[in-house]
Amino acid sequence: MYVSDVQVQEDPVHDIADQDIVLRLDAVDKKYPGVHAIKGVSLTVRRGEIHALVGQNGAGKSTLVGIAAGSITADSGTVEIGGVAATDPSPAWCREQGLAIVYQEPALLPDLTVAENMRLSMPEDRRPPVGEQVGWAEGILSRWSSVASIDPRTPVRELQPDARFVVEIAKALAEEPKVIVLDEPTEHLLPPAVAELFRLVSELIDAGGAVVYISHRLNEVKQIAHTVSVLRDGALVGTFDGAEVTEQDVVNLVVGRELTRAHTRAETRTAALGETLLQVTGFSGDGFDDLDLTVRAGEIVGFAGVEGQGQREVLRALGGLVTGRGTIELGGRTVKTSSPTAALAGGIAYLPHDRHHEGILPGLSLRENASLSSLGRLSRLGVLSRLRERRATSETFASMRVKAPSAEVDIATLSGGNQQKVVLSRVLMTESKLILADEPTQGVDIGAREEIYTILREAAARGAAIIVLSSSAAELEQLCDRVIVFSRGKAEKELVGDDLSEHGIAQAALSATGSRSRVGTALRKVTLGRKLARNDLTPAAILAIATILLAGVAISQSEFYLTTRNFGLILPLLATLAFFAMAQQVVMMVGGIDLSVGPLAGLLVVVGSFVLSAYKTPVGMIIGLIVLAIVAAVVGLVNWTLAVIVKINPLIATLVTYTAIQGIAYLLRPLPAGKIDPIFLSYVSTKLGFIPIMIVLAIVVAVLLEFAMYRSLFGIRLRATGSAHATADRIGVRTKRITLIAYVGCSVLAVPAAVLLMAQAGTGNASIGDSYTLASIGAAVLGGASIFGGRGSFIGACLGAVLVIQINTVVQFIGLPLYWQQWLLGGLTIAAAAFYSKSRTLAERS
Repeated sequence: MYVSDVQVQEDPVHDIADQDIVLRLDAVDKKYPGVHAIKGVSLTVRRGEIHALVGQNGAGKSTLVGIAAGSITADSGTVEIGGVAATDPSPAWCREQGLAIVYQEPALLPDLTVAENMRLSMPEDRRPPVGEQVGWAEGILSRWSSVASIDPRTPVRELQPDARFVVEIAKALAEEPKVIVLDEPTEHLLPPAVAELFRLVSELIDAGGAVVYISHRLNEVKQIAHTVSVLRDGALVGTFDGAEVTEQDVVNLVVGRELTRAHTRAETRTAALGETLLQVTGFSGDGFDDLDLTVRAGEIVGFAGVEGQGQREVLRALGGLVTGRGTIELGGRTVKTSSPTAALAGGIAYLPHDRHHEGILPGLSLRENASLSSLGRLSRLGVLSRLRERRATSETFASMRVKAPSAEVDIATLSGGNQQKVVLSRVLMTESKLILADEPTQGVDIGAREEIYTILREAAARGAAIIVLSSSAAELEQLCDRVIVFSRGKAEKELVGDDLSEHGIAQAALSATGSRSRVGTALRKVTLGRKLARNDLTPAAILAIATILLAGVAISQSEFYLTTRNFGLILPLLATLAFFAMAQQVVMMVGGIDLSVGPLAGLLVVVGSFVLSAYKTPVGMIIGLIVLAIVAAVVGLVNWTLAVIVKINPLIATLVTYTAIQGIAYLLRPLPAGKIDPIFLSYVSTKLGFIPIMIVLAIVVAVLLEFAMYRSLFGIRLRATGSAHATADRIGVRTKRITLIAYVGCSVLAVPAAVLLMAQAGTGNASIGDSYTLASIGAAVLGGASIFGGRGSFIGACLGAVLVIQINTVVQFIGLPLYWQQWLLGGLTIAAAAFYSKSRTLAERS
């Protein structure tokens, strides 16, 4: 019967006291342009309860829990956690009240280590000291050691998707929350990790906690849920007793109609298999060896095995994502798979399992995402036919039942399952002969899963060969003509006919597992490379070596280089550029670039010619410096307002400020004029022997900032903001405030640089700082700063400044024209950015 015998629970249940309620959502409503995502939903979760929330993709599940966690603002309604209610809760408030959440896409900062991520997400009273965070994280992760070995010192960007989810779940459980929200927590986990998760959830429930469990896997819901609530099209269909409701009842409620289990592949075959379409011979690569494989036209072949046995590496090598060696013939023609582009040109299309990092293109519309790989087929003479593109994407979206206001909305606004459908649409639109589907139904709801099976079967019926990799043995049984089980990088067993069953696949995978003989050596080599590439001080070491080599060249050309007179000339210039480079580094940490630092220094020199004019008392000098700091802070505030509040690109925003500052400076001093207090300048020019006091100050500031960036909570939040701005918001980092401090801090750090320029000029000169803008960017990038934010080093920035000054000095000593200074600086900056980017990419892939 269609949910005929299922009793809907009233909310609240009369026999449970209100004091047991740990989470209550009351009349929550949320609308997006063209979509009514949540329609007046009220939901109650109680202590000691696992409350499952199910529904199709786009039903509103993730939006609802996002509202509960404070990462999404509801249009109306209230959120109550542990008896405390709020109409506009923030992530930090929700966490402090006792709610933890594991998002469908882990809320982790890629440029922070595992330990830093875990510590940053903790409530204030549970956050360990920075010096103890590694040991603290090791203790938490040790509970997962049987399923995942994770070093807390590892940057998150280097973790595999399943390890990221382990970290996300572990840190949420470590908060010991009153209620934890698990949004599709098992999608990326292997069976042992799922079992461990369920055990830890049971411990939380036994201790009086509560769980909101979101999953498309109804067998898991039935296994652990006490209560089941069903969402459909943003509305709450009902709340049911988990022991009374059946899987079929839930399926019917979710899709709004009675849905029966689809037939198996063998039962639905309407045509015989064709000739051999794919022939793979002697195929080897990292993680797999000497594979021979044939797939016939119209055949669906499954890849199975315990994770890490080489099956995914084979699939990715066939798709051109990793290197493979051997012969691949498709339709009688040899295909090159040196890159995804080459593989696609040869007729091979790959559906990635990690859609967030390899599948979707945020910022582009659904239409653009789907048609990108088929533009050649949709165009004539290099001109895209928009009509053909729209017709093709519309037909594909209709067959895939993609839920979206239109094909022109940003793909990032869709639910995870609908994003997966769009990525699959892109693959199908290529009309490739071979389709490689890596976890094709991951994160997809019950109804859509059957639709995807049908789509793949239809593609096979049209003559395509399909290889499916899935962690679900039931899925492989239902979908595939035969299944190949991998072990130790080899295809160990092939299952067909009666042997092709969920039980048979699981038994073959478990009985075939073993260990590789050369793992230890390979891991040692990779670990050394990772350590060198991930360390933000590695660029500083490279710069130090380059500086020493250039010094050797200078010494060989001139005896004057090693004199105190030469260093007396060079070091003040170095101190000036070091402050500029550190200023630039601050704002680059949050993903910005400040083009206004040079003109700002010129303005500060001009202002200094008024407020630090001759015959100032010590108090007058201090007041003058305060005025300079205020002027700089105002400029930083303007930059922040334009970039963050008005949302102008930081380059354009600071370019606007650049022009305005120059205009003001020239208005105040059209020509260099005004004398700055010579006594003040004598203080600035003080030396310890031949070493200027300002270079000592620059070194002290660099060391303090470097320490703060890794050891202070603000520094970690600064790196988090630049690493992944949206994710940092979701875990409660006040990114607007952090970015404000970064922009203001950048401008304030330009003050000591301007003071040094005053000592060089002695008068108000509006143009004196202009040349330092590009030099400061070059020094920061040479020091290892990422233009995308989240990575860099203040010590590295200072050493970048050292190298720039060294280049300028050596060019003069060896008699090259001065334009070589710019050529060398530009060339080295590009080379450094490319080298650091490549080395970090290799570290992430290793």
